[in-house]
Amino acid sequence: MAGHRSERVGERIHQEISLMLDRELADPRLANVNVTRVEVTGDLRLAKVYVTPRAADGDEKEMLDGLAHASGYIRRQLARALDLHLAPELRFYKDRAIEAGERFCKVLEKVQAEERAPAPKRDRWGK
Repeated sequence: MAGHRSERVGERIHQEISLMLDRELADPRLANVNVTRVEVTGDLRLAKVYVTPRAADGDEKEMLDGLAHASGYIRRQLARALDLHLAPELRFYKDRAIEAGERFCKVLEKVQAEERAPAPKRDRWGK
């Protein structure tokens, strides 16, 4: 039961932070931040918020610094929006899953290209 509640709270946190980033937070370091997922502990005390810059050239350190600076405001707004006495502590992390997926796709494309390449010609003794 607690697992379902933490999942629901995580989904709401994801929605609310995404809205705040789009509509409320004026910090230029947060202009192109995308929330990819949120993991909330069963006791609702901690929320790990995974983010990525929308632009490929986004500065990871600037983005995370901006989120750390705004975390108090975000937490207060979450407590109100979610009707919680105390909102979870927020920890922001760069989501590396997208980068890992891109690396995997590149390796897969390389393997497929090698498979399509014609096999080297060999003489009748396999040399």
